[in-house]
Amino acid sequence: IHLLPVMVKGMSNSRRLTVRILRFAARPLPAGMRDWARQIAETRMMSRFPDRAVLLEALFPALRQTSALSNNSKVLWIGCRPYTKLYYDLIEQKGAECWSVDIDPDMQPFGRSGRHITGDMLELRQLFPGNYFDAVLCNGVLGYGVDTPTDQLKAFEAMATVTKPDGWLLIGWNTDRMPDPLKFGLAD
Repeated sequence: IHLLPVMVKGMSNSRRLTVRILRFAARPLPAGMRDWARQIAETRMMSRFPDRAVLLEALFPALRQTSALSNNSKVLWIGCRPYTKLYYDLIEQKGAECWSVDIDPDMQPFGRSGRHITGDMLELRQLFPGNYFDAVLCNGVLGYGVDTPTDQLKAFEAMATVTKPDGWLLIGWNTDRMPDPLKFGLAD
């Protein structure tokens, strides 16, 4: 398996303040409008983060030059949020088939339409056949849900199980929430 590590930077103090102000301003709105406004704001803010720029401007183009996103390849995106919806079309530009998985049932609307599964990434071997995906893309889940070294090891094992032997594995983690999992041999 080819491994591409991606580092994720934390949110700056000015962005945290902006989020707090927006949350305060949205309090008088009905719940449905608050959720809609939150999704729009979250999508706009996340698309400006440096790690998202690296993903969009460097990693996706690099992966398109490989077999990872080629015609008829199967790709798994792990972890769905409103801002990840735009990634599925980018993944499928050259004919790949994108699947998504997220443990939170509320994230189903943000998964790949028709090919989303609600489930735990630590249990991928129960959700998909072994050696099924040409590429598994997991950016931002390690350190934000999969936090302990034990769970991170389980995550690497689960991803390896569903990735073809010559497949691609892109891993991004939250550097402000956890140490580099590659330094501890978790990906070995």
